[in-house]
Amino acid sequence: MAMSDSAKNTMTDKEKNNNTIDTPEGTEEHREQVVIPLLQHRGAACEPLVEVEDTVVRGQKIGEGEDGFAVSIHSSVSGRVIAIEDRLHPHCSKQPSIIIESDGTSESIKFKTSKNPSKAQILNSLEDAGIIELNGYPTYNILLTEKIIDTVLLNLTNIGDVSSNCTGENISKIIAGVKLLMTASDASQAAIIVNKNNKQIASAIRSRLGANTKVITVKRNYMPSMTNLLAYDMTSIRISTTGTPADAGVIVSSAHSALAVERAVLEGIPLIDVNLTVSGMISAPCVKTVSIGTSFHDVVQSCGGYAGEPGKIIMNGMLSGTAQVTDEVSVIKTTTEITAQGPLEVLREKTGSCVHCARCVDVCPVNILPGRIAAFADVGKYDECEKLHVQSCVECGLCAYVCPSSRHNLQLIRFAKTALLQGFKIPEEKQYPTIKLGCQSCNHPCHMWAPLDGIPLKGGSKE
Repeated sequence: MAMSDSAKNTMTDKEKNNNTIDTPEGTEEHREQVVIPLLQHRGAACEPLVEVEDTVVRGQKIGEGEDGFAVSIHSSVSGRVIAIEDRLHPHCSKQPSIIIESDGTSESIKFKTSKNPSKAQILNSLEDAGIIELNGYPTYNILLTEKIIDTVLLNLTNIGDVSSNCTGENISKIIAGVKLLMTASDASQAAIIVNKNNKQIASAIRSRLGANTKVITVKRNYMPSMTNLLAYDMTSIRISTTGTPADAGVIVSSAHSALAVERAVLEGIPLIDVNLTVSGMISAPCVKTVSIGTSFHDVVQSCGGYAGEPGKIIMNGMLSGTAQVTDEVSVIKTTTEITAQGPLEVLREKTGSCVHCARCVDVCPVNILPGRIAAFADVGKYDECEKLHVQSCVECGLCAYVCPSSRHNLQLIRFAKTALLQGFKIPEEKQYPTIKLGCQSCNHPCHMWAPLDGIPLKGGSKE
């Protein structure tokens, strides 16, 4: 897959404005242009708060939505807005985006720091910080649940999240973020969930833990979509498909979000940077802190470029990540990994028929029938997928990984879930409507469906 060069624009002098700004001594690596999507969460896209030719500074709010699940969008650089238009999104669609031409400085709004904040101060800081969990839900809205929360669970089993955020200097900040979440949710205790094979992380965390917090080791890795399953495994309380971990008296967070919470509350900095791992066919694989809106191409070039012609670029992991059509898509708030595969690494086997081996059933963490659901989805029988509880799928990708026929089970299941939310129904069993299957059948990113139920909107009401 040939990669195009990043777009280059003529730089102009930064116009003066009336914002109160700070100019840090050090400056970050200069990016000529960032493309910041107005949809980085579940629900509807935000509305822009700026216009073309406006001057913005780092940390300034540039997008806000009225949807109860929308989060604020902030500029990750200082510079000039040169366009507001639809651009390719890393989750297989085009979304309205704000394109900012950087002026190469680190001018920012005046960030308000805090020490020993109260619950009200924490919630106020998080409301406009634009923090979302890796599954697309706003952290602020999760904390507004009407349920009684007694435990905060920190999921440190997601490989991409751990490799990008659990560096030595971040451990204490992650623990501080967990304590802030405990205060904000009135939780009396916290548990940090670590894979039993990751003994180094478990040891580093145990050495810094305070009261009412413990480390629990597990055999399974829980991806962001598996929060209900994690809550069930920790509490033995069953949660419905449309429920949330709050139904079991817990909230689930990640290293990514705990770091963002600590930064937003104690340092006053909204979510404008993310830590991500760049790996695969890269000249110098590394972990980097990247401004949101930076193109994948620029990130790879800052790591020495590709070690040859890439065959595929994947965001957020090999099993359940999203393959990209170009490296000109932007880093968003939920980006934790960028992986480049060589041409010979890309699987190109021809998909075969299901041989009914039941391997997908054996590995399914939620005990559904992935192969059968995928077969119905392949012919557009989404109503049958619904009967087989397709909405219970946590999109771990294991069913596709173990399939001896190389069937695209995960993708087909995602299509079925999207189709059901868009209202596709089959009127008669043997009369199929003309439905365009595949990625182009949806108008929204596959993993950012409109939420069904369970998480309160701002102000406490439920959709």
